[in-house]
Amino acid sequence: MTERRTDGLKRLGIAAWSLLGTILLLGLIGWVLLRFWIVVPPILLAIAIVYVLNPFVTALADRGFARWMGSCLSYLVLAGLLTALGFLVFPSIGEQAGDMARDFPMIYDDVVEELESLLGRVGLDANLPDYEQLTDDGGSGFLGNRFDRITDIAFGVLEILFLLLLAPVVAFYALLDLPRTHGYMMDLVPERHRSEMAHVGRQLGRAVGGFMRGQLLVALIVGTLTSFGLWLIDLPFWLLIGMISGFLNIVPLIGPWIGGALGVLVAIGTRDLQTALWAGLVAIIVQQVDNNFVSPAVLRATVRLHPSTIILGLVAGASLGGFWGILLAVPAMAVIKIIAGHLWRTRVLGQSWDEAADALIDANPTGELFLSRARRDGGGLEPPPEVSEGEPDGGPPPA
Repeated sequence: MTERRTDGLKRLGIAAWSLLGTILLLGLIGWVLLRFWIVVPPILLAIAIVYVLNPFVTALADRGFARWMGSCLSYLVLAGLLTALGFLVFPSIGEQAGDMARDFPMIYDDVVEELESLLGRVGLDANLPDYEQLTDDGGSGFLGNRFDRITDIAFGVLEILFLLLLAPVVAFYALLDLPRTHGYMMDLVPERHRSEMAHVGRQLGRAVGGFMRGQLLVALIVGTLTSFGLWLIDLPFWLLIGMISGFLNIVPLIGPWIGGALGVLVAIGTRDLQTALWAGLVAIIVQQVDNNFVSPAVLRATVRLHPSTIILGLVAGASLGGFWGILLAVPAMAVIKIIAGHLWRTRVLGQSWDEAADALIDANPTGELFLSRARRDGGGLEPPPEVSEGEPDGGPPPA
């Protein structure tokens, strides 16, 4: 009994120090990211490109192609798809965006008028600012000085150009040296922990890689379905609103509601209340199709996070990194859960590595809340590790 209690306290101490070290490491990484935030967006986009293209490059390498050749072919295919999409969709989106920019003052004033009328019917006296008041430069406006806005726009354009030029270059060289980089990283780990580190790395690679690839595909499908539904009800700017809704679908919980609200507001400002109801119905139907058919078919496993945790993570990500912080919040929380959960279950509960992975990753996510997804059938970033002789990949048996 005493020996078992001592063993339990030892495991608890190891877990506590491991968790503390992980928190300190993540804090250090966060401090460095905040200090050098200018390079974070290109690195994030480069990581996303690597996760999307690495399965194809690895598959070509397994068939005898050099990694540089597979990387070039993957880039050519991706560039061809983006070019074809640009010729098919971008002209219509640009035209609708121009029309929306021209009609936005009228749409805004109509929405404000409808909202004031609706609030007046329920006994609330609202005096919302019209478009002229919103853009007033006399010191009482809501948008501030135009010079500041022009400066912000200029810096935004430069940041986008920097992102588009640097990220693909970084991703290309990362694809070329990925196996070598993996070997260097494993050499930094003590030999007795390499198998466990490789196991956890595979779980992280599948979770983050599956999340990125799956979310992009789901966003494309949701955007297409939303655009088609809004076209059926003859809503102006249907393609632009549908693509925005699909893009916002990348952000869990909050994004789909914002995309649906945008269609409803445009319907109120350009059509009538009946069309707004139809636009809201389209958004609800598309989300139900996504939750019950699209996501379960595309995303094979999940790392489940509580909705309240997601909302708090999104708020924290927005406060720390703005838009990029929102995009990074969910995969970052999934990474923390996998690492912390693995340490707790293996060090404190005495479970094997596979038991810990099965407890953290749901292999049958149908009907569940999709937050961070992983493909258990492979496709992660890390190549299969070399397991040391005499130690199975599943880790030590439970105590």
